[in-house]
Amino acid sequence: MDAGGTATRALVATLSGERLGRARSGGANPNAHGADTAADRLAEAVAGALDQAGRGARDAVAAVVVGLAGVSALRDPGVRARMERALHEAGPAVGRGVFTGDDEVAFAAGTPSAHGTVLIAGTGAIATRIDDRRRTRSADGMGWLIGDDGSAFWIGHHAAKETARQLSRGGDLSPLARAVAKRVIPGQRPVDGESHIPQEHARNFARTLTAAPPIALAALAPLVSEAYALGDPAAEVIVDAAAGHLAHSVHQVRNPGECLPVVLAGGVLAHSEPVRSALTRKLTMGTAGSEVVAAGCTEGGAAWLAALRAGAADGDRELHGAFTRPAPDGGADRGRDRTDAA
Repeated sequence: MDAGGTATRALVATLSGERLGRARSGGANPNAHGADTAADRLAEAVAGALDQAGRGARDAVAAVVVGLAGVSALRDPGVRARMERALHEAGPAVGRGVFTGDDEVAFAAGTPSAHGTVLIAGTGAIATRIDDRRRTRSADGMGWLIGDDGSAFWIGHHAAKETARQLSRGGDLSPLARAVAKRVIPGQRPVDGESHIPQEHARNFARTLTAAPPIALAALAPLVSEAYALGDPAAEVIVDAAAGHLAHSVHQVRNPGECLPVVLAGGVLAHSEPVRSALTRKLTMGTAGSEVVAAGCTEGGAAWLAALRAGAADGDRELHGAFTRPAPDGGADRGRDRTDAA
């Protein structure tokens, strides 16, 4: 399972990587949603995937790995007990499951190597050093208020600031500012008159954003990529700065001269081609000899880690690929063998 802050995805697979069942539910980060909601969503995804896998799947489960955003919440015995109980009640036997960080699962989704670095840039952003498939060091991941530089929130925040600047100045808006203003205050236009000077239009824009949850600024990030494609200079500056922050986080957790793989994961790196390309260029310059790869199916990465716990061959790259390749139709690969589910 890949249990993130926005969505939870579960995959049931055989030890050979055949996909039998998949399901999705809402975010299950206990820090963000509370233990009860997180546990319910975890159970919903597990039960759905096992139901799809068919009769006998629950009894055949050999191992479970849950990559959990907010895994630090499990230091609270009450939270851990609630999450473990939800997992067990959804089907897997007691003792078959283990909780780990979503960054460890994301790294496993990109490479079969046991050592390297993973960068996750979604709503937030964190770079993690992985040794023996466990997190040993991290950079950023401090949340939107004081960190997450280069994340979707960071990108959206800077897009909003640029839009406010242009609105306050008056005159024509750039493609980026026009798109952001249309998203935030649709249909509103500055007009002549003492009470509608450009600064007041900008303040109305700011008030509208302030009334919403701060993290909602992350939804503006795709507009930066679109404006970048149109040659908007402000978008180009934001993209380059975001890539620079993300590259800096990666370098903070790597040792000088190492050639271990770097795995890229998260919505920004999956869907923003400008940020991904700029980041890859910066990483290639600073990590000569290292493989820079995109994470594959993250719930598949978790299932592969579960398969290793159940005895699958560690160094089999073909097996790793069977678990982590993206599903072409978003569904399960249905087969005849429904035993030894991992």
